[in-house]
Amino acid sequence: MKIMIVESDWRFKVKVTRYFESRADWVVRQTPTGAVRCARAWNPDLVLLSAEYVNESLLAGLRALETPPAILLTEHMSQFQRAWRAWQLGGDELLMKPVFHTRELREAANTALKRAAIKFAEPSQPMAVPA
Repeated sequence: MKIMIVESDWRFKVKVTRYFESRADWVVRQTPTGAVRCARAWNPDLVLLSAEYVNESLLAGLRALETPPAILLTEHMSQFQRAWRAWQLGGDELLMKPVFHTRELREAANTALKRAAIKFAEPSQPMAVPA
C-alpha cells in the first residue's frame, strides 16, 4: 500500500512512518503545498492529512485524481471542532490523537480505505427484476 503523510506533528509522523514501513508499505511525507502534486505523480492509496491543513481546494485536488486516495484526517483531541469541520469537508475517517496503540491507527486506516472504496465505486448495473 502507498501512503502519503501530510502532518505537522513530527512525533506522530515518525511513529506512523515506522508502523507502515514495518509492514512493507511505501510511505512518503509531504508538505500541504506539495500534497496534490505529489499525489498526482505518486498515486497513493491512503493520505494521512492533518486537519489543520484541510481546505476545500486541497481536498478537491485529491478527490479529482484519476484514482482518489482514501483520506484519513488526524487531529489532537483538544482541536476537536477543527477536526470535525475538516471531516465534514470530505475526509473518509477521523483519527484523534494521541494514538496510544497502533491498533487504533490500523483500524482507522482500514475504515478510511473501506469508506473511500464505497464512495468511489463504479456505479453498478441495475439488477434485472425477474418477471
